Amino acid sequence: MLTKTKAIVLSNMKFKENTLLLRLYTEEYGRCDYLLFGAQSKKGGKKTAFIQPFSLVQIDAEHRPNKDLQVIKEIKLDTPNNDLLFNPYKNTLALFLSEILIHILRTNEKDEPLFEFLSQSIKYLDLAEKGIANFHIAFLCRLTIFLGFQPNMDKSAGNRYFDFKQATFVDIPPFHKQYLNTTTAQFLDVLMRMNYQNMHLYRFSRDQRAEILDHILEYYRLHTQGMGDLKSLSVLKEVFD
Repeated sequence: MLTKTKAIVLSNMKFKENTLLLRLYTEEYGRCDYLLFGAQSKKGGKKTAFIQPFSLVQIDAEHRPNKDLQVIKEIKLDTPNNDLLFNPYKNTLALFLSEILIHILRTNEKDEPLFEFLSQSIKYLDLAEKGIANFHIAFLCRLTIFLGFQPNMDKSAGNRYFDFKQATFVDIPPFHKQYLNTTTAQFLDVLMRMNYQNMHLYRFSRDQRAEILDHILEYYRLHTQGMGDLKSLSVLKEVFD
């Protein structure tokens, strides 16, 4: 059945001669993989040069339930990313965050609130002028809300440690090693108040930002399946060094 939907490009790779394999997060069907034929031809190359991670597109596609690969008939930009594709800092963030999304967005189900959050986040990154170095931290903290494992920030008296596995504060150190100590746990309150509007107010050193990201990725690995090593992580750290 030929259908239309908005989509977010997560990755593109050459599949065969003149064919691209696109991993997309769509408004109508959630995470899906698509084949785009004729993409490497002279005519197709000009049309598809914009297909990069975090591109916001519209597609006409043959969508068949229970098929691993769908087929795109037509693809075009929905909202141009004027700065994101050419700014090396923003482009690196797009590559890093899209790689994480590939690992964690595995369901082929419609999720309008999540799609809207991702779309608006990408638009904000494209236009942002301040606080770009903190964007991925704000993004990943907010994303937990839509994925269902937002940290429980309710702290009863004496609850001084944050248990990653239970996603909540506890009054004694857990028996496992996945938790934040008293000092770091207190900072979590501040971190979870970060958003795109105020992220430029958070002043972190390079080492602090790296430590924060390591904790966030550890938390994600505990609450999602299959998120192994991230190839783009080293590039992110190098660009923002």
